[in-house]
Amino acid sequence: MQYLYEETKNGIRINRVWGYDNIVEIPDMLRGKEVTELGAYVFSDHMDKRDLEERIKKGNLWMEDGNREFNVEKLPEISGPSLKELVLPKGIKKVGRYAFYNCRNLEKLDFGGKLKDLGAGALTGCHQVQELRVKLGEDGESCLREILTELPETLCVTIEKNKEKGCFWFPEFFEEGVENTPARILENHVHGSGIRYRNCFQNRRLNTAEYDEIFPYAIAWEDEETVLKLALGRIFTPFELAEKAKDRYLNYLREHMDSAAGLLGKQKEYRFLGMLLDILKPEGEDIRKMIETARQQEDSVWMGILMDRLGKVGRKKRKTFEL
Repeated sequence: MQYLYEETKNGIRINRVWGYDNIVEIPDMLRGKEVTELGAYVFSDHMDKRDLEERIKKGNLWMEDGNREFNVEKLPEISGPSLKELVLPKGIKKVGRYAFYNCRNLEKLDFGGKLKDLGAGALTGCHQVQELRVKLGEDGESCLREILTELPETLCVTIEKNKEKGCFWFPEFFEEGVENTPARILENHVHGSGIRYRNCFQNRRLNTAEYDEIFPYAIAWEDEETVLKLALGRIFTPFELAEKAKDRYLNYLREHMDSAAGLLGKQKEYRFLGMLLDILKPEGEDIRKMIETARQQEDSVWMGILMDRLGKVGRKKRKTFEL
């Protein structure tokens, strides 16, 4: 992989990347200096050719294998639809405007809490993003809210702080312009609970208490699968989860036990399925319903987990009766 970079007073700015991989992990250091910035249009396929030529003339090239002979014409640009996953350096502080413009196949983005400056339209056209991963510093701050605001689709956000992880789902939202003809006013209507979840931030920090408090809105507005993912994420990774909020999530999962187990089974998340059964402790009849769902999917591993659990429930009841 080959990088076009320039030195700034704060470190290294990456201006373009070439290579054959669609998964890019930008190094933390280049030539002994920290990488702190991504330039404008760095991964966009709409970068002006003359601008790129000028950057190449003024900048420097570096290859991961240490090869000193550079020829950008021999390697394809990693830009637009060719970028699928990106891991940013832990010291990155700024992302230039339209940095990922039209990266329509970008699915995962990994960044750190030092990133505070997100350029205008940085994620325009990135409609396939499914997962964000952010590692926070002691202050808990990041530009996560700004990124989420640019991405209206349903997203899974993994937050890590002090070696503790939390999985937070942010439902989708969309805006609709509705004309109020008598008043000659165009009103902007926002649909979905996603906008409420994206507003659960204070001083660049995710307010987990507020996030958990608006769970009823997700129940009212979102489909069952989205709500289940949200509840399961919080229960399995209880990052800053209060007891009251935990009970609210557990009550929902008990009421939708079969669907929750079915979701985990279909995703082949067998370890989490076992955890769910340990937490909810379903009765025999509930487990039989789950087994029927697993049988329809013809998944022997899924069925085996449930059959084993059904056997344990039966043995427990027999022992209780004998006493």
